[in-house]
Amino acid sequence: MAYQQRPDFSQKQKQTYIPNLVQNVQLLQLNRLELSAFLNELVIGNPLIDVPESEQQLVQRALKTTSSVIEETAAHRQSLYDHLKEQVEMLYRPTYLRELIFWWINQLDHRGYVTATVEEAAEETGSTAVELVDALTLLQQLDPAGIGARSLKECLMLQTERLDFSPATAYIILEENFERLTEKKWKELADIYSISESEVQEVLKFVQKLTPSPAEGFQTSYTPFILPELAVSVNDEEVSVAETRYKTPLLTFNTAYFEELKHQDDRTVLKYIGEKKKEYDILQAGLEKRKETILRVGTAIARYQAGFFRNPDNGLSSLQLNDLAQELQLNESTVSRAVRESYIQTPSGTYELKSFLSRRTSGGDSQDQLEKQIRELIDQEDKTNPLSDQKLSDKLAESGMQLSRRGVTKYRKNLSIPASTQRKVRK
Repeated sequence: MAYQQRPDFSQKQKQTYIPNLVQNVQLLQLNRLELSAFLNELVIGNPLIDVPESEQQLVQRALKTTSSVIEETAAHRQSLYDHLKEQVEMLYRPTYLRELIFWWINQLDHRGYVTATVEEAAEETGSTAVELVDALTLLQQLDPAGIGARSLKECLMLQTERLDFSPATAYIILEENFERLTEKKWKELADIYSISESEVQEVLKFVQKLTPSPAEGFQTSYTPFILPELAVSVNDEEVSVAETRYKTPLLTFNTAYFEELKHQDDRTVLKYIGEKKKEYDILQAGLEKRKETILRVGTAIARYQAGFFRNPDNGLSSLQLNDLAQELQLNESTVSRAVRESYIQTPSGTYELKSFLSRRTSGGDSQDQLEKQIRELIDQEDKTNPLSDQKLSDKLAESGMQLSRRGVTKYRKNLSIPASTQRKVRK
């Protein structure tokens, strides 16, 4: 070692990393950057331990790197534009009206409000006011609720009309007396709408729970750097998993320094180096276990989800924690810790291992497969006579997938797909 730390043998060591904190559970709970930071800090308190030079630079390099395998994004977070584009392409045929919807989408600001007036839109596009209003109205029916609003008032009205549990007078109060409501003129509003003041106050409480910025959920705030410890590759349809350079690092023991101290005739020194040697042994065993567990879990996931890795359009197969735990003969909590904040690099991007655990219905079907099938059925339906939720349930049953009408409704809403009445295209 270029720099040799002189241990203070006289003081009782207040260890920052006592043995019971070096167990496999704690190491699995650390993501890759946290592990690196922890190991670099640990070296300061144990002169018998060395970490690879590359590990010492990992955090600094990750924070400075802006374009590399170290992903700076929350692994495939869909943008607002892509979210809206998907809905438009799914719901509307390629027509001039659809092009106008896309024009309005391009006018959205960071809140999800349109920034152009109908007059400005007409001047720029050469379209009629009627065409532009029709296109804007269709945009405002998309998810998220409130998108395409021209003001805060309209944004709140768009959300209110979609919620079944909104107070009966909420929409009309927003439409006719938004300013009075914000000014808390309870008595005036109560008299106008023949309701009690407490009912008016409930309307305000309801409105305050709505979002003033429908695009907010699609904005990327702080996102931690992602260091994929595993990489999956597909060669001739064969899926394989290997560790990357960001794999769990192993330590080296400073044998020369240990031997030097071991020959000193000082019981305090001997006790000190004995404790530090034990700390190294426990930590190294924990790191080896972490490394082995993540690789085993990642390999098992790749085997289960081979179809997805060959072609992401195939969707995910049904896979739960207990499936992996039983196959690998590991505790479910161990598997849960291994898939959390552990990332794998794939031909289609970098994903958290946890994202490959597909949900399962009571009937045993993969929820991801059900969602995929529902989307396909709706994509292929006759838009002039769209499938109701009950008909979708019946068609799923014909293909051997059991899901009630209520279940279809829930999944359809999760996919941000409107009801059949809203999907209907009139000739």
